[in-house]
Formats: sequence, C-alpha cells, structure tokens
Amino acid sequence: MTRSGAQEEIFAKRIGQALARARNAAAMTQEQASESLAVNTETISRFERGHTLPPLGRLFELATLYGVQPETLIAGGEARSIDPASDVAKLINGLSSDDREFVRDWVAAMCARLTPVKKRKA
Repeated sequence: MTRSGAQEEIFAKRIGQALARARNAAAMTQEQASESLAVNTETISRFERGHTLPPLGRLFELATLYGVQPETLIAGGEARSIDPASDVAKLINGLSSDDREFVRDWVAAMCARLTPVKKRKA
C-alpha cells in the first residue's frame, strides 16, 4: 500500500468513527440514518467502518442529520474544530457579559504580549 493510500485509510477510519459517535449521540440506528438519507443500511455501515469515504455532499447531509458541524466529522470528532476562534467562541458563549468582556480583554492583552515574542524568534 502506498503512503497516500495508507493515509487515506487512516482518514476514512477516523471519519467513520466520528460518524458512528455522532449517530449514537443523536440516538439513531444505522437503519434510521439510512432511511432518512434514502440509502442502504450497508452504505452507512461502510462509512462508519471506514471502508468507504462518504462523498462531500453526503458528509454534509450526515452532519445535518446528526446535528453536528461537518468539520467535527472531518476532524474525526475531536473536541476542537478546524477553526480555533470558533472553539474559543463556544467556550465563552455561556459566560456572563462581564466574564466575556474579561476574557476578551485578557486574550487581547496576551496577544499583544506574545506578538513581539514571535517577531523576535523569526
């Protein structure tokens, strides 16, 4: 197997595991998912086992069906999304207005402090 083939296999398995976790979190069976998307149950099973990568359009349909962001599935269901700013926004969303302001000011101060350090190292 080539290196790219091995990487694709790892990627397919990671997405498959994320799909299975998302489906279970949505309290759906493979049969229910397949009925909702008008595909065979074996198709859902092959996606989840990593035997087949779902086409991009199907991946978006699955994300919508399971109530997750597509990037969560692509990232393999990791807690962090592809966009760190989205992660931070989600974390502070539940805070009070005063606490959100405190975090914003703290992040701004840390960025101002760290920016010159990065420039010195470059």
